Amino acid sequence: MTIIGDTGTAIGERCRIGAFSTIGEGVVIGDDVTIGANVTLQNSTVGSQVVIHPGVRIGQDGFGFMLDASGEHAKKPQELRVEIHDHVEIGANSTIDRGSWRDTVIGKGCKLDNLIQIGHNVQLGAGCVIAAQTGIAGSTTLGNNVYIGGQVGVAQHLQIGDNVRIAAKSGVMNHLESNATYELG
Repeated sequence: MTIIGDTGTAIGERCRIGAFSTIGEGVVIGDDVTIGANVTLQNSTVGSQVVIHPGVRIGQDGFGFMLDASGEHAKKPQELRVEIHDHVEIGANSTIDRGSWRDTVIGKGCKLDNLIQIGHNVQLGAGCVIAAQTGIAGSTTLGNNVYIGGQVGVAQHLQIGDNVRIAAKSGVMNHLESNATYELG
């Protein structure tokens, strides 16, 4: 394990951190957290009883560009943090980008499968379950207890209500109302 700087970095009790993992400056980790090998944590706060599988990247710069006055793509600054609440599990090789205008948040009890991409400013409510190879674009908000099947793409700046079910291989391009099941192609 490597700790980059020690300003504000705090690791709770009974944490297990795998080989070749890197904990960035200012990262705060709660108690009873398991971090697999080759994980990178930066610009983030991790709650208690969280499991982070090998190869996960949390708190890095996200994919955000805007056209400048000359028509060139300019990088949009993303300088905020990621908040991982208690009892979350994050599958291998998943990535969670830090926020630009609000923190990226993974709510209490969320379960993320392998190979998940969570964009900057995304906020997941409590108890969300997301299957492998799903990507959620920046600034989208999921309510509580949202279930997403594998290989789903969710566009940016959307509101997904509570208790929503989204079928595998769906493409979500519009806001989704609470308490419904969607199969979108």
